[in-house]
Amino acid sequence: MMRMVVYIVLLLSVLSTQAQDFMSPTLDFISELKKITTMEEKFNALNDDIKELRSKNEALTTKLKTFEEKTEVSERAKVAFSASLSALGNAHRFIGPYTIATTLVYENALTNIGNVYDTNTGIFTAPVKGVYFFNFVVFNPHAISTGVSLLKNGNFVVSATDNPPGIDTEDTACNSVSLILEQGDQIYIQLMENRRIYTDGNRRNTFSGHLLFTM
Repeated sequence: MMRMVVYIVLLLSVLSTQAQDFMSPTLDFISELKKITTMEEKFNALNDDIKELRSKNEALTTKLKTFEEKTEVSERAKVAFSASLSALGNAHRFIGPYTIATTLVYENALTNIGNVYDTNTGIFTAPVKGVYFFNFVVFNPHAISTGVSLLKNGNFVVSATDNPPGIDTEDTACNSVSLILEQGDQIYIQLMENRRIYTDGNRRNTFSGHLLFTM
């Protein structure tokens, strides 16, 4: 019986010592734990830096895309043209009269920045939305009245007409207009029905336009 009591006392003593060792870690263990904590803090800080850099990169990407879009619009916004019915040196000719209004093709492009005016059809097509200015001049040296109209997408906008000249035997008529156009809108000049226009190498019949500003 006495021997069993001694064994129990010794066992309790051993267990007590092991418990104290477990509850009292060595200095090296605490140091390593601090190192791990420091590394974790640095990792979290680095992760925050990565998130911030990613956010800045997305912002820069958006700005770059916006800049590229503005550059593209700016390039397309270089719009100006002037054209005449006949080139210098061409023989004179009459156009009309016709029983219906007929689109005039100003085949001699003096200026065509942006390639927006078609010398084959006589049609100007707006490359961007904006405010455009147009001007046209018609020349009449003979006894038949002349007159032209500017149309937008087939709809009448403005016109210029002239009756047979008087004593001076030569007259001109002109008109101008500023229009808000959407991308793809078309502008062209039509000779009115039962009217005639005269042209020669002096380029007195012209159609011009340019972009004032985009919208």
